[in-house]
Amino acid sequence: MHLIDINDGGLTCTNDQGEVVYEQPSIAYFNGKSLLFGYEALANVKSHPQACASQYMGRLSDETLASPLGEALNHADLIFHHLKKMIAATSTEDCAFLIPAYFSDEQLQLLLGVALAAGLTPCGFINSGLARQTANNEPNFYLLDIGLRQGQLSSVARTDTMLANTSTANFDSLGLFSIVDTWLQEIANVFLDSIRFDPLHSATTEQQAFDQVLTWVEQGQLPQDARISVDIDGYSRSAEININQLINQLSQQLDQLGLTDANHLVLTPRAAKIPMLVDLLESRTASVCVSNNPIYFEQAQKLAQSFVPGQVERLNAHPLLDFGSASTPPTASGNDLNSADTTAEQVERGPATHLLGDSAATAITNRSFEAFLDEDGLLRPNAQVLVNGQPARQAKLKHSDQVSFAGNSWQAIRVE
Repeated sequence: MHLIDINDGGLTCTNDQGEVVYEQPSIAYFNGKSLLFGYEALANVKSHPQACASQYMGRLSDETLASPLGEALNHADLIFHHLKKMIAATSTEDCAFLIPAYFSDEQLQLLLGVALAAGLTPCGFINSGLARQTANNEPNFYLLDIGLRQGQLSSVARTDTMLANTSTANFDSLGLFSIVDTWLQEIANVFLDSIRFDPLHSATTEQQAFDQVLTWVEQGQLPQDARISVDIDGYSRSAEININQLINQLSQQLDQLGLTDANHLVLTPRAAKIPMLVDLLESRTASVCVSNNPIYFEQAQKLAQSFVPGQVERLNAHPLLDFGSASTPPTASGNDLNSADTTAEQVERGPATHLLGDSAATAITNRSFEAFLDEDGLLRPNAQVLVNGQPARQAKLKHSDQVSFAGNSWQAIRVE
């Protein structure tokens, strides 16, 4: 089965052996004749900004484009054409999607329809943070990913037996483009101060400067003798850049993350490539590590085995996986934990702290549950609640209880 990792940063596809068979940034460019995607489009984002679009994967909507790009009139059209481009390069059919935790069920319905129309046969959707389970099995960690247009900080919590996304925050001013644009503005100031020339005044020279900064990002480091050169009308103009100024700018952008309670921070390889990002974050948190992409896709393949053929489901929690082992396929969130793989004796059913719904785990004291839970998270006496398919017999919910009320269902979990 192929895995398709889709997000604001890019579109990646791996085969059943874990080999990356397609990987391109989430950006499109219409050259007047055809739609180009990925790095071909990235090479035109500053020189032809009106003919580019780079928010279609992150927003995942049918929102109309400000200007049509060929036959693509909205974001969904661009996703369709990008998927078609990927399919042509990989012959992908049966697949599972790895998705950001913030995607709503409505967005996934749209993605499912687009994927089917493109010729894919999806078996389910996996919250990507769940496959970033770390080798040290930290009890709770934050996952930081940085896409083209936004950064995403997700909280992943581990209980005795489960791993679940508990919250997600998006930072629109912490995408790769925002970081690079901040550096370009600093570079423009150096040009103006030294040679009275603004490289951002022309789309052509701005693209040249952008390409050079993007090379630093691809290399994962800032050169000690950083110099930007642009060519205009056959004349080369250059300026030496103080990298400490760029580092200071990045540090200020990272302030918005907070991270006051993030003891363990996991970075996606894409985020970790941004020069000096790891160093700056190490001074803000107790532990910083970089997720391993081959293990990430290996874990995702294990999770995908839990999907039932013909039933497209979303996986937002799962039993903990043994790292690197050929364990039996995990049971999808919502299935009976007291199965042959996990007996009642193996699970310590302590008091629940959260209810796991369609997209996230929510504290049982949250007011959204006040119709059947009081301010202490106890079941109200007269509420028509089913626990494990039976009328509730006690007020306190326990870890792994299946809770149903007014047509909605949750799994009770314990988050330490």
